[in-house]
Amino acid sequence: MSIIIPCMASLSAEPLSKTTRPAVGPLEVLAEARRRFAAGRRLDMRELAADMGISRATLYRWVGDRERLLGEVLWGFAEAGLEQARSCADANATDQGADWVARFCLRFMETTATFQPIRRFVEAEPDAALRVLTSHHGVQHQRLIATLRLTLEERAAAGYLDLPMSAADLAYVINRVAESFIWREFITGEQGGESDLTRAAGVVRILLGARNPVTTARNAELSH
Repeated sequence: MSIIIPCMASLSAEPLSKTTRPAVGPLEVLAEARRRFAAGRRLDMRELAADMGISRATLYRWVGDRERLLGEVLWGFAEAGLEQARSCADANATDQGADWVARFCLRFMETTATFQPIRRFVEAEPDAALRVLTSHHGVQHQRLIATLRLTLEERAAAGYLDLPMSAADLAYVINRVAESFIWREFITGEQGGESDLTRAAGVVRILLGARNPVTTARNAELSH
C-alpha cells in the first residue's frame, strides 16, 4: 500500500562532513539513510558506514542488514502517508465506517504509488524492493497490518463497522489487496493506473460489507 513528505525535499543528500560530524548514533544513521533514499541514491551500506565514520559491524549492529534499514526508511515515509490518508478520509468520507476506511486506503495507495523515490527504488531493484515492501517478515508489511488492524478495531468499537472476520485477518487481506494493485506492473508485467487503485478501494468496500460498493467506488474517484 506510498508517500509524499514535503519536508524531506529540503534535506541535504550530501554525506556528513568528516571534520564537523556531530555525535553519531542509530537515529543519525537512519536520518542520513532517509536523506539518501529521498534523493534517489542507492543505499550502499559500506558507503554509509564510511561517511558516518563508523565500522560496518557497528552499522549492522545498530540498524540490521540493508533490507531492514530500507524497511525503516520506508516506514518513516509511510507514517506521514498514513496521516495524510486519515485527514483525507476525515474530510471526504460519507460515513465513518466502510467509506471512511476505503477512502483511507485509497489515499494511502495513491501516495505510495506516486512517491517518486519509492518508484525509483522498485524500478532499479524490483526484487529487493518488493521483498522490503511486501515480505511478511518485513518492517513495512508488519507495521501496515498492525496499523490497519488498530484502525479497524477503533471503527468497530465505535459502532461504525461490523467486521466480517477478525480485525487482524481483515487487515492482512486488505493490505495484500492493496499491494497487488499498487505493484501490479512489477509483479505481473501488466500496466496499472489510478483506475486500478479505485477498484482496489471497491474491493475494500466489499470486504467491509458496503451495500453498493460499485457506486461508492465511483463516487470516491469523482470526489478525490
